[in-house]
Amino acid sequence: MSSWMGKVLWGNDEISRHIESGNWDQSILGPPSEWPACLKAAVNIMLPSKAQIVLFWGTDFVALYNEPYAPTIGQRHPRAFGRPAKENWSELWDDLAPLLRRVLETGETVAAKDRPFYIERHGYPETVYFDISYSAIRDEERIVRGVFCIVNETTDRVRADRALQESEQRLRAVVSQSAAGIGQASLEGQILHVNNRFCEIVGYEEQELLGKNIKEITYPDDMAEQSRLFTRLAETGESFDMEKRFIRKDGSLVWVNNTVSPLRDSEGRIHQVAIVSVDITERKKVQQVEQQLASIIASSNDAILGIDFAMTITAWNAAAERLYGYAAEEIIGQSVLILVPDDRLAEEPVLLNRIKTGVAVEPYETKRRRKDGRLVDVLLSVSPIYDSAGKVVGASKIAHDITARKEAEQLQAVLVGELHHRVKNVFATVTAIARQTFSKEIEAQQAVAAFEARLSAMAHAHDLLAQGDWQRAELAAVVGQAVAPYPSERFDISGPPVLLHQKAVASLSLALHELGTNAAKYGALSVPTGIVSIKWNYDMDTGSLQFRWQESGGPDVAIPTRRGFGSRLVERLLAAEMNGKSTIIYDPGGVICQIEAVLLPSH
Repeated sequence: MSSWMGKVLWGNDEISRHIESGNWDQSILGPPSEWPACLKAAVNIMLPSKAQIVLFWGTDFVALYNEPYAPTIGQRHPRAFGRPAKENWSELWDDLAPLLRRVLETGETVAAKDRPFYIERHGYPETVYFDISYSAIRDEERIVRGVFCIVNETTDRVRADRALQESEQRLRAVVSQSAAGIGQASLEGQILHVNNRFCEIVGYEEQELLGKNIKEITYPDDMAEQSRLFTRLAETGESFDMEKRFIRKDGSLVWVNNTVSPLRDSEGRIHQVAIVSVDITERKKVQQVEQQLASIIASSNDAILGIDFAMTITAWNAAAERLYGYAAEEIIGQSVLILVPDDRLAEEPVLLNRIKTGVAVEPYETKRRRKDGRLVDVLLSVSPIYDSAGKVVGASKIAHDITARKEAEQLQAVLVGELHHRVKNVFATVTAIARQTFSKEIEAQQAVAAFEARLSAMAHAHDLLAQGDWQRAELAAVVGQAVAPYPSERFDISGPPVLLHQKAVASLSLALHELGTNAAKYGALSVPTGIVSIKWNYDMDTGSLQFRWQESGGPDVAIPTRRGFGSRLVERLLAAEMNGKSTIIYDPGGVICQIEAVLLPSH
């Protein structure tokens, strides 16, 4: 269209061509040629501008806008052009209208940064943001006729800023609540920032750490490696991980896994470092224990191997190689049954069933097969293997070679048998000599019989010692052997386990023989109704033994007119050999023998 002053007013963009199309004659504003000068001037400023501009004219706020503004109203363009704002901004009219009326009625300028507006420009509701500047369009008489709006949509920036803020807040929350110690330091090692966890790890307050150099809290032995890696990071930007020790405020050491990464400035230059420290002290302790255990297992003289529940060998130490003859590389992965003799194959399933319940198998003697086929005597114990969750996943087997012990036991058994045989022969010879030496008179024969009985008691005591280690025998066994010739129902025997030394076994056997013989001749065992009570108590802490022989239900007891061999043996020899005293009481109701002794540990 032609200009008002003979010049072209509009540009070549779509909206300018729309105005020049001549379709405005019947519009609300009428033909542009009849527009007030102030409106023409405002449009002249708006159309060529690169800024987003919309103007609202008159009390109906008829909207005119330029090409840069059109995208901000989405699907409303172009129908919104030249129409009252309320028609196309209906969803935000309650918010927009007060702003426009304020400018129209007062002439003041309304401005805001990142002003939110609720709009449905693309067929769905959203909140958008604009920097706005609404100013008055005045005519020649300074009357406000319209509102000139320069806007700049900032929705993308606002959303990006908010996302960044939220991200920073999340990051701050992660840093502050992290289980890892996090900090920042300069390239010189000066600590610039730390989180609470870092403070907890090293035992300092935050203000005590800020400004301190990382070297000041690093264990000296770790400084060389840390300096080397730090220098490489500064030169190449390469991050590094390092296990190191910090010196806590209280002087103790804490192991950490330190991850150090470069922080770059806006020009890409490394100017700081980020430090992430994870406390691995407990892991280090576990590793140390594991290393010690591994060392113990490796150097153990006992064969130690591991198996899973499929009975597959999973571990094998050097002692196992020596005992069984298999190298680790040839046996690991094989079935453990390769070591089990055919007649003992049933052992393994029974063992594993116990292990699966978490129950260890106490050491027991068995045989195992070597690589060369020979059988070896072992003392075997089996224990569960647990994973990190506490679940039983296999078994460890410790085998102690007892071949030498077995051979020694066999040799000892032969020697003991031979010695036992020879001692028996000695006793038999002595008995034969006694029979030939003493006269055939009745009294002499009785003496020989008593002598033989005493020798027999000594031989029985010898038998008890021969069954053990020749040094000790159980008190209950000594008592049981002494009363064996008599009906068991005639005795009431009770007492705790007590080990007697060699001399005490012999002397007590003789004493009980004498008491039994006397009871059979004159006392409780001489009548059908008599009973002998044999009881004892023992204090393990002091070694004190209280022993009592008491007869009841027999003939009335009279005090003897003379002391015989048996009485003297009980009262003198027994007391001397058992480190105590013994007393025979001739109570009318039955003979009582009381023994008080102290069993010395050396015995």
